[in-house]
Amino acid sequence: MLRNRPTMRVPAVRSARERPAACFLLLLVALPGLAACSGTQSALDPHGPVADSIATTWWVLFWGAGAILALVMGLVLYAMFRDPERKARLPHLPFLVGAGLVFPTLVLTALVVFGTLVGRDITRASDDALVIEVTGHQWWWEVRYPATADAPEVVTANELHLPVGVPVEFVIESADVVHSFWIPNLGGKVDMIPGRSNTLRLEASRPGRFRAQCAEFCGAQHSRMGFIAIATEADEFERWRRARAVAPDASGPGLARFDALGCSGCHALGGRPAEGGTGPVLAHFAERPTVGAGAAANTPGALRAWLADHGARMKPGSLGPAQRRLDDADVEAIARLLEQQR
Repeated sequence: MLRNRPTMRVPAVRSARERPAACFLLLLVALPGLAACSGTQSALDPHGPVADSIATTWWVLFWGAGAILALVMGLVLYAMFRDPERKARLPHLPFLVGAGLVFPTLVLTALVVFGTLVGRDITRASDDALVIEVTGHQWWWEVRYPATADAPEVVTANELHLPVGVPVEFVIESADVVHSFWIPNLGGKVDMIPGRSNTLRLEASRPGRFRAQCAEFCGAQHSRMGFIAIATEADEFERWRRARAVAPDASGPGLARFDALGCSGCHALGGRPAEGGTGPVLAHFAERPTVGAGAAANTPGALRAWLADHGARMKPGSLGPAQRRLDDADVEAIARLLEQQR
């Protein structure tokens, strides 16, 4: 006699029609976590009118695409879950013409008009713009403020100071390969092409420190080719500019070793131009935010680690003298010399 065996309850398996709906809902829940909408290097955290226009364009495209995606997925779900025996009530031809021709034409036309107006606004020239010349090198930045009737010339490296509320026109060039100049919080990016000058117009609307980055692959240390853009009030910027126009004195045993080791062949220091002029100017080095164009924060330890082998470990592949290794005494002497450059 057969005994009655207990019936096992098998979990219901979702039908094929239910799986896409679940995936769609999961995507909607996870989507906000995929966007980096704030931070020191986010194009969606604008701190200037140009950046604000670009961020607005992004959000318009995002929400517009989201609405269209929701509409399309709604139609897909309707088609999946409706009664198969029920005939569609919509006329086929008008629906296809409206959804497949008229709607895309209207949307794309509106986007073209909107994008053209935004592009014209962010590239408009200003008569009272501050001109700053930026040249990209492998892998550092040369920044030059040309002399004007009211201010002397300033040449620095791997740092950028901007006055708040003043339009800035960047003249962008490259000394070797293609780079790309980009300050995400302040605006768009422009390629730096050898033998050609490009123009980028930005403006900072509030004080702050913003990380900039080369946005075009330019070699082994592309990811470490960055700098800090510092926006200050206009009067503070003018004080900084006049102070930087005067190179601090350089003297002592560190300067003697600097010359003996051939550092003066590439780097300007203490008001003396470099003999070769191929390296970053080192005047006011102690006040720069980073060492090695963003390789590390400008701390005593990082400075000495860089000097020990001219960045061979911190930034492999960076250009330097044939004899890159320095003994501890020379490292300390030159480090103290650079720490006095304020």
